[in-house]
Amino acid sequence: MPDVLSNPFAIFLLSIVVASLIYLLGQSKKEDAPHPDKTAPYACGESVAAEREPVSIHIFDFAAAFLVFDVIAIMLIFAFDTAFPLLPVAYVALATVALYSLPVFRRRH
Repeated sequence: MPDVLSNPFAIFLLSIVVASLIYLLGQSKKEDAPHPDKTAPYACGESVAAEREPVSIHIFDFAAAFLVFDVIAIMLIFAFDTAFPLLPVAYVALATVALYSLPVFRRRH
C-alpha cells in the first residue's frame, strides 16, 4: 500500500475518482429548482435591475500598486541574501518604474 501512495499516477487516478464521486453526489435533482430569491441579482443588500450597472474600477489601481509593492518586498527580502550587492538597488529601480507606469498606462485607456 505505501508504494501505491507514492506513485504519482495512482494518486492522480485516486483524485479523479474522488472528484467524480463528490461531483455525482453533489448534483442537484432536476425537480429541485432554485428559489427565485437565490437567482435574483444582489448587490450589497439592495435589489438591482437585471441589466448591467456601470461599475467603477478605481479599486484596481490600488490593487495593482499593492501587487507591485508586495512582489518587490518579497524580491527584496531574498535579494539581500545574494552575492550581488546591487540586486536590491535594481529591484527598487524596477519598483519605481513599475509604480510610475501604472498611472501612465491608466490614462491611455
